[in-house]
Amino acid sequence: MTPPDAGLNYYAGPDLNGQVLGTLEELGRPVDRLDSDDLASLDEFHALGRPATLAQAKLAAVKRGERVLDVGAGIGGPSRVLARYFGAQVTALDATERFCELNRSLCERSGLGDRIEVVDGDARELPFEEESFDLVWSQAVWQNIDDKDAVAREIHRVLRPGGRLALFEVAAGTGGPLHYPVPWADSADQSFLVPPTELRELLGRAGFDEIAWNEGASIQSTIQAAAADGHGMAAGVPGVTLELVMPDFHARMAGLARNVEEQRVALAQAVMRRA
Repeated sequence: MTPPDAGLNYYAGPDLNGQVLGTLEELGRPVDRLDSDDLASLDEFHALGRPATLAQAKLAAVKRGERVLDVGAGIGGPSRVLARYFGAQVTALDATERFCELNRSLCERSGLGDRIEVVDGDARELPFEEESFDLVWSQAVWQNIDDKDAVAREIHRVLRPGGRLALFEVAAGTGGPLHYPVPWADSADQSFLVPPTELRELLGRAGFDEIAWNEGASIQSTIQAAAADGHGMAAGVPGVTLELVMPDFHARMAGLARNVEEQRVALAQAVMRRA
């Protein structure tokens, strides 16, 4: 099994919280009473940003008061959207300690600390009791995890009967090996993409029934609809971007764009139900 932090060494240094808060202060933002929407260009740590988060939440029909586990929460952008705009009670889990530290800080400073609990942990061995959550949220996580069957089994275990898994993930395309670097990896030994069909099959093996499954153009239509609706949309603050977390962000995104154009990567969006 790959250690939780494998492949993450290219992210910003250990004082990530200080870097982000320092930048916000330089831009004149009150760091003790942040507006979580000001962070939208920083904390949506996945492909296609805030519109993709809103599209996934609507597809999953997230309800006020539901207990949601955000697996691989990163620095917490989607967790804050789910708490603020959908009324969810969120547990945000990530294996990278400095991401959790920054996430806690941003949640407290944006007034969401009572609705979001941040937990250090491994998706392959979730530190929760059985049947603890109504919804598990997974966004751009599985590409960094080798043992996907273990993750699927653990998610199934912690969901209540009838609970849902909402995922939006990068998958292997049909165009051959990836060009590197990409946002999640420097080289092939850090990337664990599987084709959408394989992801779909392993979720079925773990005991999930399919509610919705989208790929390609059908994903784009859900994202466009979410953006057009406008609820929860935010542009963020200029200068507060993913470059604070990933200094070579633009180069990595260029690599991802090339891989998408050459069909070396694909995207999968789904809602599954625990049988």
